Amino acid sequence: MIKVFITVAVILVTGVSDGDTAGGTSAQGGLSGFIFLPESQVLQEGYLRVQSRLNYINLKSSSESYLVLPLNVTWGWMDGFEIGGEIPFYIHSGEEERLLGDITAGCAWLYETARGGSAIVLRGQIRLPTGLPGRDRGSEFVLGVATSTTFRLFRLQASAAYVINGGSDPFKDHISDYMDFSIGGASYVTEDIQIVCALDGNTLGDFGLSGSGVLYFFDRISLFGVLRAGLSGGETYSISAGAAWAVPGF
Repeated sequence: MIKVFITVAVILVTGVSDGDTAGGTSAQGGLSGFIFLPESQVLQEGYLRVQSRLNYINLKSSSESYLVLPLNVTWGWMDGFEIGGEIPFYIHSGEEERLLGDITAGCAWLYETARGGSAIVLRGQIRLPTGLPGRDRGSEFVLGVATSTTFRLFRLQASAAYVINGGSDPFKDHISDYMDFSIGGASYVTEDIQIVCALDGNTLGDFGLSGSGVLYFFDRISLFGVLRAGLSGGETYSISAGAAWAVPGF
C-alpha cells in the first residue's frame, strides 16, 4: 500500500499548480484541511465555512458498521487565526444507540509563511465526551502542528499532534496518551479539481491510506469524496461524501 501511495504522489506532480481558494474544506474536527490531512492554511478573516458530509465506516472486529453525519463550522476570526468545531451524528436503526457523538472544538494559528508556499500552523483542539462510551474516544486535549511546502507542482503536507486522552476505545479497554500524524499531498488536475492522497495514523496502531477529490463547484462551494482503506486498527474502510460552503462578511 505504501508503494501505491508513492506512485499516486508521483503522478500528481504532473497536475496543475496549487492555488488559493477562498473557501476550501475542513479536516476532522472543523479546522481547515482535508478529511484525513490537516492543512497549513487557515480560513480568511471574516469568512464562515459550513461543511457537512455523510461517512460510512466498516469495522474489522464484527459485521457492524456506522453511518455518521458530521457537521462542522469554521470561522476566520482574525488574520491568520481561525476557530472551528464539529458535531457528529450517528445514524443507527437500534433504539438504544445514542445519536450524538463526541463534539470537537479548536483553533489554528498561522505561525509562519515563507516563499514557495511553505507554512507552519499551530493547532489546538478539545474533544468533549458527549458520545457513546465504547464507541467514541471520549475526552481529549490535542496540541499539534501542520506544515507544508510546494515541490514543483505538488503540495506536500504533514501534521503531527500530541493527544492527552481520558476516554476509552471500542477495541481497547483504555487509551493512553498518544501521537497522531498524517502525511500526504495535493495537486490540481484542472483549475477546479484537486486530488489528495494521504497516509494517517497514530501510536495506538491505527493506520490508513486515503484518496480524495475536491471539486470547486461554484463561488466558494466545494464538493468532495473520500475513500480510506484501513491498513491496521479497527476500520476496514470508510467512504465519505460531502460539501462545504464559505461565506464572507462575518
